[in-house]
Amino acid sequence: MFQDAIRTVNEAESSASAKRKAAIQEAEQALEDAEKAGEVKVAEAILRAETERAEMIATAEAEATKQAQELASNTENKKAAMRARAEVSMDRAVDLIIGRIVNR
Repeated sequence: MFQDAIRTVNEAESSASAKRKAAIQEAEQALEDAEKAGEVKVAEAILRAETERAEMIATAEAEATKQAQELASNTENKKAAMRARAEVSMDRAVDLIIGRIVNR
């Protein structure tokens, strides 16, 4: 009877030890799987961020080009208007000077 009790205790200890080892292996595998899944998600997030960054840069460059073209066009229009006003003023000045010289 005493030997049966010892055998039962030894079997229980062996069973508990085996279950503990199995639980540790299962936990280590779960941790490894989680790390791999996390690495995949991080890689996917980096890829999405790089794609979004490239799209944002392209959009910003296109907008900057558009604004630069609009500014250049506006500048040319203002330049043409100023030149036209200057030519009118020059014609008036020439008429005024000629009028003063002739009327002397």
